[in-house]
Amino acid sequence: MKTIQDFIKEINGSAELQNAIKAIKDKDALAEFLKKNDVEGTVEDFGKALKVQSEGEMTDNDAEAIAGGRWEWFCDITNYFWGTDL
Repeated sequence: MKTIQDFIKEINGSAELQNAIKAIKDKDALAEFLKKNDVEGTVEDFGKALKVQSEGEMTDNDAEAIAGGRWEWFCDITNYFWGTDL
């Protein structure tokens, strides 16, 4: 099984996973997506990890990823499920 943090890194590096996560419309579908991708943790754990990541210090790699649009999925999913505007 993958940790949520490892899966977030995997999503950041995969346009396919980013597109798949953008298409998720409810928490049940997100739970199924996490299960399908062998991720250890709940939808709530995933949300907490995204929130912690968004509130922490931004590294140069994070800034580059955001500037390149690779975190668009991250903003979409956190806003959709947890009402967090980034």
